[in-house]
Amino acid sequence: MNRRSKPITAIFAAVLMLGGCAQTIAGTASPVPGRGPVLTKAAPCSLLTPEHADALALKLPGIETKGNKAQLLPPMCMLTERDDSPRGVPLSITWSVDIPLSEFYAGALPGEKFGIGGFTWTRYVSPLGPTACSLSTELGPASFVEIGGEAQAGAAESTACDLALAAAPAIASRLPGGERNPKITAPPGQKKPEAAGPLLNVDPCSLLKPDEAAKLAIGAGEPVEQSKMASPEDKGCEWKDSDGEQGQRPLNVALYLATAVADVPGLEGAPEELDLAGRKWTVRFKASMKYCTAALPITGSSTVKVSSGHWDDEKKACDLLRAALPMVSAALPAGS
Repeated sequence: MNRRSKPITAIFAAVLMLGGCAQTIAGTASPVPGRGPVLTKAAPCSLLTPEHADALALKLPGIETKGNKAQLLPPMCMLTERDDSPRGVPLSITWSVDIPLSEFYAGALPGEKFGIGGFTWTRYVSPLGPTACSLSTELGPASFVEIGGEAQAGAAESTACDLALAAAPAIASRLPGGERNPKITAPPGQKKPEAAGPLLNVDPCSLLKPDEAAKLAIGAGEPVEQSKMASPEDKGCEWKDSDGEQGQRPLNVALYLATAVADVPGLEGAPEELDLAGRKWTVRFKASMKYCTAALPITGSSTVKVSSGHWDDEKKACDLLRAALPMVSAALPAGS
């Protein structure tokens, strides 16, 4: 069972604190395929198709409340993440057809705006604090849709809207005027890919031969301790420099077996593409650290990262990396 940063009723409470209780219904609505829902009746659970829910790692059916107009409570659908999702956070969809957005939020301050799926979504201050997300779009004078989410336990406040933003294109596509056939992608950390692909059986220390290391004036490759890697499935190797604690820094190669290149840590600086026999590496230089990195996506969820630097001279920061990179690239398995 997933550990949640708040009880599953927390987002319900954020709405119910505006008034009394609402009746709960189990199940989901069945809208006509290819058509948006009718705005005279709100069925928030119909705003997420089974296909979109699956892409977001959310369980169906959702739990839907009828709402209460007198208490300014629109109908709401609550969904939880599947057990195979490590984040363990809920998603709520609130849909009003007869309550103005301004009355629902009762003076809550609007913040950041996002253009998604043909609508402008605004984040409002949540009564649950900065680790919660309340993202709304106004459909008419007395109609709106709100998507609610929260940050995973222990995660940064900046991640509070990750799931809501990921779900917004899907929900927008079910509304009249919304962009159809959206591409739905689970937010970072939601569905962790399994370690697989060409790098699975590669020893990172084998990517530089001893004679190649000698030509580069670096020592023999030594495996990096697992505790120093970003994830348990990752592997690394370090070739120490030969000039002590100053001058040249060691050369490191890390194999990320379940991390897309966009999520690899430490890739900072303006990107420069380097084509090595058809393999397109991205080299980055961080002047403030006198450090250089190069990354190559192997599959959609695996990456090779090479890094080095210079303690004293930023002009030499990328020299060792650029010299070693063609050798490392050529040693990678065929087809990667």
